[in-house]
Amino acid sequence: MDKQTYISLAEGFRRMALSKAKQFYQDETEAEDVAQEVLLKMWERHEELDLDPKRLHAYITTLTRNICLDRQKMKRRHPVMRLIKRHSDHDGNIPPDIHSDDTPQSRMEDEEATDIFQKAFARLPHHWAEMLRMRMEQEMTYEDIAHLFGTSESSIRGTLSKAKNKLLELIKRQMQ
Repeated sequence: MDKQTYISLAEGFRRMALSKAKQFYQDETEAEDVAQEVLLKMWERHEELDLDPKRLHAYITTLTRNICLDRQKMKRRHPVMRLIKRHSDHDGNIPPDIHSDDTPQSRMEDEEATDIFQKAFARLPHHWAEMLRMRMEQEMTYEDIAHLFGTSESSIRGTLSKAKNKLLELIKRQMQ
């Protein structure tokens, strides 16, 4: 196959994944992130894939659904840590999520939670905060973070664990 054929196949796969992801997310960016993750996972397993169109469609649909469910589960399981994943704007402020159940009460709660989070995050040691951003926002691997900081992967894991625990402790203090 030539390059153009691969590009059109990938675009078709992306559209399928995006369509399925939009059933889970109203946010176009979130749905696009899921579609990109599907393409990445497909590439990682490209040698194992069955090229039968019906099976490939079923695979993409199932993979997209599972990724969406995993992401939603993670957000429910770690409601405070999901704030880290929000992308910062140019002022360093973290904009509140817009929910389908968007009400004045929920917006006020989101703003309050964001404020508490930002204050706690600002009190972390700088290198801890940077490691958390790299891991949660940029979704970097422990290996990549360790390489950037010139240390071991296990050291990064330990530091991130301490950083998360400290962040939760600071948030709890602010909420009292």
